[in-house]
Amino acid sequence: MSDHPFVDEKARKSTTIVTKHSLAIPEDEQKFKKSQRAWNWEKIVDLFFPEEQSPKRNKYAKIFLRELKEEGEIDSEKLNAFDQWGHEKGKSNLKNNILPKLRRLGVIKYEYLEYRGRREGKQGRRKVIKPARSFSSILDSMANGWAAYESAALE
Repeated sequence: MSDHPFVDEKARKSTTIVTKHSLAIPEDEQKFKKSQRAWNWEKIVDLFFPEEQSPKRNKYAKIFLRELKEEGEIDSEKLNAFDQWGHEKGKSNLKNNILPKLRRLGVIKYEYLEYRGRREGKQGRRKVIKPARSFSSILDSMANGWAAYESAALE
């Protein structure tokens, strides 16, 4: 192997880098047409969890986001029943990998609602997952910043 300082010999041999913090724009120009004005949400999920590399995460993320789109919010009780509406045993993958990444990217947000049980003194917090607006804001800011860079570079 090479002695180049940027070569990581232990790194996985893959053409793209997938980490819990990354977002990848694939080279499939038929599917991801750069000239298209807007991509549908399912195609955007393919950027978070590329189907070729994470077929199960891709599938579970789409099942979850489709349900979130229809319901508007998902509480912890419904989330715990994911195996029933996810058609497979994907709840741990959803909770441990998919939701944290969607939250880091600003696609979803968690809200916690205080509740008091029927019996006096029993109280707690119920987690509710909702769509977040921050992802589109981040993309808008990135696009505007890059457009300014391009116009300055072309002057």
